[in-house]
Amino acid sequence: MTMEGRGIPTATFVTHAFDSYARGLCHMQAMESLPIVVIPHPIAARPVDDLRQKVRKVHADLRAALINHA
Repeated sequence: MTMEGRGIPTATFVTHAFDSYARGLCHMQAMESLPIVVIPHPIAARPVDDLRQKVRKVHADLRAALINHA
């Protein structure tokens, strides 16, 4: 959110378990347009290859969020 406040377009990754919380924070900060990219939960203590696979599945969403948000 700090980078967004400085005019640097960002996208935030969250797992589906924290999607509502993240959107609530965006609302409280009047940043409803901040792109949030949701990946499957859990990610803690997961092998790197599992994390890469989760992120690859949402790569198009991340790219679209950054392009459309810029």
